[in-house]
Amino acid sequence: MRRIHLAVTLAAAAVAVGGCTAQPSSSSAGDFKGDEADVAQVVDDISSAGQKGNADDICAKYVSKDLADSLKAGDADCTDELQEAIQDVNDFELKVKDVTISGDTARAEVEQGDDKPSTATFELARDGKSWRVTSFGA
Repeated sequence: MRRIHLAVTLAAAAVAVGGCTAQPSSSSAGDFKGDEADVAQVVDDISSAGQKGNADDICAKYVSKDLADSLKAGDADCTDELQEAIQDVNDFELKVKDVTISGDTARAEVEQGDDKPSTATFELARDGKSWRVTSFGA
């Protein structure tokens, strides 16, 4: 049940891709400056890792420890859960539409798809010099 919920959340949030209909993501970071560009780059990097089916990379580099811990279910860890979700999602196009920074937290409005786009709000927190996702939203 948890894996199904995660797959639905990730599909809605356009985090991961699997299957043969995948489209490359559009780079969003160039549309922003400073910290906003850094946040958009994290989304672009997650998109690229998802296209490659690299859940381990997403968990290790872009997901906060608290979020990774919350994705654990039984013997499955963040990587296992995201890998399963990647396999359940078969199409996406990621575009960061807006970034809002508030101190050490950020919100990125992310749009998925071209024909009937859906949106999600990713929440991120500053972790040293980098940003990590604390929520993929829905």
